[in-house]
Amino acid sequence: MKHYIILLAALVLSAANATAQTKRSARILNRQVAVENIMATRADNQFFVGMDFCLDELNMPANRRVVLTPTIESGDNSVALQPIVINGTRQKVMYERRDNRKYPDAMAVTRKNGKAQSFSYQAQTEYADWMRNADIVMKEDLCGCGKVDEQESEQIKKMRQPKVAYIAPVAVEQKTYSMSGRAYVDFPVDRTELHPNYRNNPRELAKIVDTINIIKKDANMTITSIEIHGYASPEAPYKHNEYLAANRAATLKNYVRQLVKLDDRLFTVKSTAEDWQGLCKYIRESNLNNRNAILKIAEDNATEPDRREWLIKSQYPEEYRTMLATWYPALRHSDYVITCNVRPFSVEEAKQLIKTKPQLLSQNEMYMVAQTYEPGSKEFNEVFAIAALMYPDDPTANLNAACADINADKWADALRKLDKAGDSAEADNARGVCYWQIGNETKAIESFKKAADKGCDTARRNLEDIQ
Repeated sequence: MKHYIILLAALVLSAANATAQTKRSARILNRQVAVENIMATRADNQFFVGMDFCLDELNMPANRRVVLTPTIESGDNSVALQPIVINGTRQKVMYERRDNRKYPDAMAVTRKNGKAQSFSYQAQTEYADWMRNADIVMKEDLCGCGKVDEQESEQIKKMRQPKVAYIAPVAVEQKTYSMSGRAYVDFPVDRTELHPNYRNNPRELAKIVDTINIIKKDANMTITSIEIHGYASPEAPYKHNEYLAANRAATLKNYVRQLVKLDDRLFTVKSTAEDWQGLCKYIRESNLNNRNAILKIAEDNATEPDRREWLIKSQYPEEYRTMLATWYPALRHSDYVITCNVRPFSVEEAKQLIKTKPQLLSQNEMYMVAQTYEPGSKEFNEVFAIAALMYPDDPTANLNAACADINADKWADALRKLDKAGDSAEADNARGVCYWQIGNETKAIESFKKAADKGCDTARRNLEDIQ
């Protein structure tokens, strides 16, 4: 018969001391049952054991049975005491009809979920010399069948591992969703009028117009703003580029508004005279000759833009020609951001959308979807992985995804997500679980203590378990 054994008390009874006792407390059955006032007493040639059980936190399925057997053990010697049978409400009927014959001497208790329930246990057996240094252990038969198969044995093992604590994201009053993009609309040199069929303009203009129209047709979304931001490249005087960037952006806005037929008040226009930030990125990622010296000039915001361009052009003329021909055209671009409100979804709607349009779901809606699956299941873990992808910098999303990784034994993945999970008590607890599983007991205990000090009950129980 296979059992998961939990140490309840250690006894040291000397032959000279005919009466000795010790008291302990413990939690069993996945910490749902408190065992208190555990007492062992030797009197003459009898050995007495007593303890109190509190079932207040035990949620017992109606068709489930658990058999607990207090046992005195030392080396190869052991004595099983009177067993305790805890039945769910349905199993009580089966027990009274026939199963009580399996446990003729048992103490039978029926669990009434949701109610305060306690009982006392006492048993005795004949004393033997090997009991001078013995342990009292509790043997749990979690199926009430007298044996545990390999699958259930593994399940019991996992039940005893340090546990994580998920956080339910805060529900938002109004969900918003933004879609952004970049279009390279060509204008005639030094001009601000727009020619829709000029060069690549048909394709680039369609990027903006088609995106807006797709959102317009989606009944789940309502457009609240459209921002168009125009950029010019650094060649030519800064004042001239400032004029070109602002007026080209305004021209593009008017063209798009007429095609999508939306209120002008939804549109905003911004401009950046010269895209030095984009130029620095190109330089930084290139193998251009004198790259570092050119980058130093380009990043010097204390120097006026026109002087920066002149310094690069005069000191590094060959490299400047390469930049002008290769990168400058891409620095003349129009960025757009479309923002909309998204309606709330029921759990059933969210279960479908998470497969097709997860970007429309709030974290709370994703969390509610996860609750419809078995914790630790593939579907359960996938929901939190998607949430972390949709909200990559959010501490709650990263914490919950890390917890899912932990339950899937992906410790390295979990620790990477925990780097962005903040310093909440639940995040510290999750770090403790990871450190414990990879063998760093010192850091695990430190993390559990930190989380427990912040009020995390899960961390407190983990700390009690591992200590």
